[in-house]
Amino acid sequence: MKIKVPFLENAAIWQKADDFRTSLAPEGCDLPPINILYVADVILKLDIIELPDLFASQHIDAALLPDLSGIYIDQEELRAWDREDHWIEKRLRFSVAHEIGHYVLHAKLLKNKFTSIEEFKAWSRDRENYSAAEYQADEFAGRLLVPREILLKEYDLYCRKADTADPEWRNIEGMREHVARKLAPRFGVNYQVIETRFDRENIWPAS
Repeated sequence: MKIKVPFLENAAIWQKADDFRTSLAPEGCDLPPINILYVADVILKLDIIELPDLFASQHIDAALLPDLSGIYIDQEELRAWDREDHWIEKRLRFSVAHEIGHYVLHAKLLKNKFTSIEEFKAWSRDRENYSAAEYQADEFAGRLLVPREILLKEYDLYCRKADTADPEWRNIEGMREHVARKLAPRFGVNYQVIETRFDRENIWPAS
C-alpha cells in the first residue's frame, strides 16, 4: 500500500510535541519525567494490551495498533514498569512516547487505511515510509519527554557549577556523555536521548 509520509521540518515536529505537552497540563502530566503510560491509557484512552514476547519476537517494546485504538506493549516490560525497574522504565517511556508520536503526527494518514496487522507491518517495513515516519516519531518523543526550556535550565545549572571547578571541563574527553548521564534522570530517559537533544537543539553538538 502506497501511503507516503509527508516531510516535516524539525521545527514543525517540535511545535506539535510542545503543543501536545501543553495539552497535558490540566492532568499534571506536562512536566518530566512524564508518566507516559497514564497519558496513553487515561488521557488518550488507548487500550494498553500486554503482549508476551513482543520484544523477543519483534525487537520492539511497543507498537500502535493499525486502527489507532490501542498500543501493544511487551508484557514483561510492562510488569517491570510496575516494579519500578528504572532501566526498563526509561526505555519503555521513550518507546510509548514514540508510538504517541505516530498517533499525533500520522493519525489522519494511517487511520482506517489497513485491513490487517500484516498489511500495516508490510507498509511500515517499506524503507521510504519507515525512515520518514520513524524519524518523525523519534523526534516527537524526544522533544515531548525533554522540553527544551527545562533541558537548557538543567544544562546551564550544571555548566555554572562545572565552570567554577574547571573552566576547561568541556574539553575533557567523554564529558558530553558524562553530562548527558547526569541530566537524564531528571527526564526519565536514557542518556542517549539527552545526547540527541544536545544535537538537535544545537545545545552541545557532537564534534
